[in-house]
Amino acid sequence: MISLVMDINIKEPFNRDRQFALKRQAVIRAAGLDFCKRGFHNTSMTNIASNLGLTKAALYYYVKNKDEVLFECHQQAYDAMDILLEKNIIGRNGMEQLENLFGDFVRMLTASGISLLTDVNSLSDVNKTKVLKRRGIIERKIIKIVKQGQSDGSIADGNSRLHVFFFMGALNWLNAWYDNSGYFKGEDIAKHFVKQMKMGIAGGHLNQAVT
Repeated sequence: MISLVMDINIKEPFNRDRQFALKRQAVIRAAGLDFCKRGFHNTSMTNIASNLGLTKAALYYYVKNKDEVLFECHQQAYDAMDILLEKNIIGRNGMEQLENLFGDFVRMLTASGISLLTDVNSLSDVNKTKVLKRRGIIERKIIKIVKQGQSDGSIADGNSRLHVFFFMGALNWLNAWYDNSGYFKGEDIAKHFVKQMKMGIAGGHLNQAVT
């Protein structure tokens, strides 16, 4: 059972709206983990409520239905990725910037409890359109870094979009198998993923230097 108070230990004057928002965030994150483990269609609102120690009535106080939960899971992941994309990404060239960004993505997903889900087709048409639009914006920002690396020679030539699909695919499956109580730690996974990504798309001289 996941405690609903796991992320809401607040030492400040009571604020009803903030308390609601934080508890709702905890519900969304816990539901996202359920979707990763069982799959969206195999996870019921009853499963989510039970895992949180809530009644179904209490769960419906925070979310209307599974479609809203799935939509908000995507939104949480993209909110976190946007924050990382908007900060000053350090690197001498495109590849170094991509390494730092990709590593930060892995650290965020293994430390925050946020789930990056692959299930988009199960969303309602309206929410699916919103999610795909937002995902496209994020992909274009990463593609821009890849193209910069291709221009400076640090990233191999080729279709920049396919380069991005190659290493982002690893992120899409990370939440499906990662267990924060397991053998692999977030930082170790980040280093390994970055190394594999670099081996896959580094340009000429950098590819030879990967160890």
